[in-house]
Amino acid sequence: MKTEPQKEGLSDATPAIVNGSLSDSPALTATTSPAINKPVSHWSVFRNRDYALLFWGQLVSAAGTQMQIVAVAWQVYLLSHSAIALGLIGLVQAIPRLIFSLIGGVFADVLDRRKMLLVIELTLAAMSAILAVCTIFHIINLWIIYSVVLIAASVSAFEFPTRQAIIPTLVPREQMASAISLSMVMMQLTFVIGSSLGGFVIAWVGVTNTYWIDVISYFVVIGSLLIMVVPKVPIEKRAQAGMGALLDGMNFLKEHPIILAVLSLDFFATFFGSPRALLPVYASDILHVGPQGLGVLLAATSIGAVALTPFTGRINRIKRQGLGVVLAIIGWGVCIVGFGFTSGPLWLSVLCLAGAGAADMVSMILRGLVVQLTTPDEFRGRISSVNAMFVIGGPMLGQFESGLVAGFFTPAFSVISGGAACILATLVIVAFVPKLVRVKVEAI
Repeated sequence: MKTEPQKEGLSDATPAIVNGSLSDSPALTATTSPAINKPVSHWSVFRNRDYALLFWGQLVSAAGTQMQIVAVAWQVYLLSHSAIALGLIGLVQAIPRLIFSLIGGVFADVLDRRKMLLVIELTLAAMSAILAVCTIFHIINLWIIYSVVLIAASVSAFEFPTRQAIIPTLVPREQMASAISLSMVMMQLTFVIGSSLGGFVIAWVGVTNTYWIDVISYFVVIGSLLIMVVPKVPIEKRAQAGMGALLDGMNFLKEHPIILAVLSLDFFATFFGSPRALLPVYASDILHVGPQGLGVLLAATSIGAVALTPFTGRINRIKRQGLGVVLAIIGWGVCIVGFGFTSGPLWLSVLCLAGAGAADMVSMILRGLVVQLTTPDEFRGRISSVNAMFVIGGPMLGQFESGLVAGFFTPAFSVISGGAACILATLVIVAFVPKLVRVKVEAI
């Protein structure tokens, strides 16, 4: 499906951030190639066979994983009835991701990315199988759940940078914006499908069968990976294993402070403003809607994000991406504060969370464009691993933070103060990096 130049990925085209001072190199000017200006159908990216295989395989697998996440949260709350115990899920997930993400990025730039994903998906399937078996034999407890979550999070630290590094090698450069936005839509779809179905599946067939469904879903993406052809980074550009590769990645990030500022915005937004850990408390004790309502609440932010799918083309055309990210994250914080003040009916809580999800979708697309279009292919694994630390570590640590605050005060206070802190943190970052609001990503 792809021509030979496309197989080389994006390493031959160096992008620039105009008016954002990403680089002072005279070669980085504000010109745009004809290929970028040529109208391309938003959905034509699926004509790239290998991207389509990865997309649909990940859609099914990630939806199953979201069902498992609902089951884990519900099972932990049934065993403990503790907001702090729910928050600990996020902490257990965050620690290994923060420790291993950078290493995972190096591996993604050194090893065969497709083979890495195969090993990762098989291991994650085994973790869900362990939860199912332990539940069947009634030996499940908090320690077993936390241990399995810890191992799965450690393995997942290698999955995110590897998958993110593969995507740009599967599509031509002029379709990168479509690939990024549709990948974001896919992720949000998995939250909607998996989270909402998870609550109903738990109510219908129980926690054990929910875990087994997740196991089955992993074999869909494994099948996709087995028949994919993933272009490899040329030997001369491939990173060498060791601290040198890691330090090279850190130096690249140091030389591009705008990228660091954009990632920091997302980290603090989700660290302070994510109410996910407290949703079982809201479903059980505040809104009184049970596991089915929990699934709806968990899916609400993604429902808002998916609702923007028809407008992703317009989001891609936003010229001042930095300002767009800042305004979107402030919108997220406002909606989270609104959710904190609600105590029913369910539709009002869902509406606030959906608004937050729509704002987050705008932020993710624009942030993805800045990061992906300013990173050479040989650095993608390492920069994606830093991205993972911020994007995934933020909400997971945020779960622990919100559970801790709720334990000492109330769930409502935790959510409201978190949303307000998100807005404040955004304004502080803009004050320290004022060039952020003028960032415009172009390509040459």
